[in-house]
Amino acid sequence: MKKENTMITFDNLIIPTLKILYEMNKEMSIKEIDKVLIAYVGENACNLSQMHNSKQTEFSYRAAWARTYLKKFGLIENPKQGCWIIAKDYDGEELSAREIVDGVRSNQVYMPASKIESFDIAKNNETYINDLSKNYREHNICLFLGAGFSMAANMPSWEQLIAKFLVSRFKDETNEAIAEEELSDLIEIAKLNGESSPIMQTRFLKQNIEPEKYIELLKAAIYQKEANINNALFASLISLIRDGNIIRIKDIITFNFDDLLEKKFKQKSISYESFTQKTYLNKSKNHDKNNVEIYHVHGYIEEDMSPDEIDLDDIIFSEEEYHKVYNDPFNWSNMKQVNALRENICLFIGCSLSDPNMRRLLDIVHSKSATRHFAIMKKENIQLPPSIEKGQRSYQLYENFHLHNRNDYFDSLGINVIWVDDFDEIPEVLRNIKNHYER
Repeated sequence: MKKENTMITFDNLIIPTLKILYEMNKEMSIKEIDKVLIAYVGENACNLSQMHNSKQTEFSYRAAWARTYLKKFGLIENPKQGCWIIAKDYDGEELSAREIVDGVRSNQVYMPASKIESFDIAKNNETYINDLSKNYREHNICLFLGAGFSMAANMPSWEQLIAKFLVSRFKDETNEAIAEEELSDLIEIAKLNGESSPIMQTRFLKQNIEPEKYIELLKAAIYQKEANINNALFASLISLIRDGNIIRIKDIITFNFDDLLEKKFKQKSISYESFTQKTYLNKSKNHDKNNVEIYHVHGYIEEDMSPDEIDLDDIIFSEEEYHKVYNDPFNWSNMKQVNALRENICLFIGCSLSDPNMRRLLDIVHSKSATRHFAIMKKENIQLPPSIEKGQRSYQLYENFHLHNRNDYFDSLGINVIWVDDFDEIPEVLRNIKNHYER
């Protein structure tokens, strides 16, 4: 029995067409390309000799699609009707048909590996640290602290906090005894099965809970583990805030509920004053201006507070509370943040800047001011399919594109990003800001 030839598809013709035009390095007609292409694919082309329509064979039809994909990816050009030539940027590097097809379908265009622009993080970081140091010298820095800051002290991330809150509620409502290891398991399950929007999740969690119980559970979730304030990040931050006997940074805006910063200030004998909505609105004009001022714009829950001492109106944790703040331009939290952004150079630490209200405020200020602010952010780990390794060109392309894209996005908000590979690098960045000043 005669063995049946393998049927070729248009993507089988992509690389042969590319090689033909690259090797010939001249304008070629479709007829010339197809002639050489048939010789490349051999007898399998015979399977496509039937007519696709009244004008072309099945082979010519598929060859045309191969050229279309190559053109859209930027590998070949069509200077005049019926003629094709290799693109100037293509340098003969090995590519796969799958890479080209996927690139076209995701609206990417070809870039030679030799021309992939390496994002000069070190140079940018050095420039930004120098700029921050100048403003540090002039007492013009305001800090914005997010969940990542408290996480360095063993506090939960936003997702962990929500998961712990859920488990605390479950534990409170069930009559069954739950071992500590089971609680840990439940928290991990809750993290994996949370809603796509954490803010939406908090709305569900808050439903049908009495205010006192809600505060109690939230507090339990925050302080479930013993915090470690004697860590490198807290030490470097204190050193930056207090330069010898001089307080260089007096304004701190935090999105965290916890009292870790206050505990550290007490430990280091740094005078401070903490503000929430009510204390801010009642702020005396005669307050001690030598104090470091800490603004808890999402609320404040001290570890030793009883539930009746905590003002629920100050707590911004669930969806409806975020909506309330978002829709009120004169909310104290919004006003404080906007004023800080207008009057200071702000440094964001441990902030993802994913909060839509925070981005809105940045947009508002940036549209009316040329002032640049700064954020220390961790580069995202790029997830790869099993078939792709980090050394491959496609990974290099995506890594650079992704970083450029993120950088451009924050640039549009007026933020210069100091990129780090790991959060453990942040203390060194803070020390460098101070060391630049000391030179």
